[in-house]
Amino acid sequence: MSSLERLLSILDLYSEAEPIWTLEEITRETGYARSTAYRYVKELCDSGLLISIGKGAHVLGPRFIEFDRLIRNTDPLLMAAQNIMPELHQEFGEGVLLLSSLYGDKVLCIHQEPLISDFIISYTRGRPMPLFYGATAKIILANLPERRLVKLFLNHRIEIAKAGLGEEWEDFKEHLAEMRRLGYCISKSEVDLGVVGVGTAIFADNKTVIGSLTHVVQGEGRDFDEMISDRLIDGCNRISIEIAKILDAHDDLIDSYSPVIPFKKSGS
Repeated sequence: MSSLERLLSILDLYSEAEPIWTLEEITRETGYARSTAYRYVKELCDSGLLISIGKGAHVLGPRFIEFDRLIRNTDPLLMAAQNIMPELHQEFGEGVLLLSSLYGDKVLCIHQEPLISDFIISYTRGRPMPLFYGATAKIILANLPERRLVKLFLNHRIEIAKAGLGEEWEDFKEHLAEMRRLGYCISKSEVDLGVVGVGTAIFADNKTVIGSLTHVVQGEGRDFDEMISDRLIDGCNRISIEIAKILDAHDDLIDSYSPVIPFKKSGS
């Protein structure tokens, strides 16, 4: 295990359920020698990723708040969606829009529109969610490369079966192929009781799925309105175009600062 992996393993100990860790607890949980754990904790404190609160206890540090602000202001996915999501929410007139990104084998909500809603949902900003439940996650899952899907199926067969996505590989593939054909996924009470979600995928310009846009409302028994999925798909296409523009602008900026090195002839 590299030093970076050891540092990250300490940060991974922190959760909402266990937000405070002492050096002794970190040593016991990680199995590192006390001197090693002390060195890594000191490095994390020096960088602002951890902070001491006394009595040998440490919590996550202010560096994360700094990073969060940076992400909110510079993440291309967030920047691309910042004008599109309020437009769609105003057009729909109800519910909540969720912007989520793929995060390893999970899905992470990175923005909610509006920020304040009348009903509480599990997909809140920064909370990782499994790939197999809810429209937000399933539409991303459906558009992953087959090689990755095979690995996910082999490692999560029980979860996939419980999610109603099939007990066998062929069934799993058929479920996902149907979502890709439709271009959207509908879920009812899969994540939150009484909540209906319609999710559509967001792609990078190379057709790689990078996230999803989901409209969630209360009322499990309501009829599905195809206008919602059509407008969501259009919104995702517009977000993809905006991301490409942001990346092109970045490339142009880099090119403008690249020094021009004159070709030097041999012998000159």
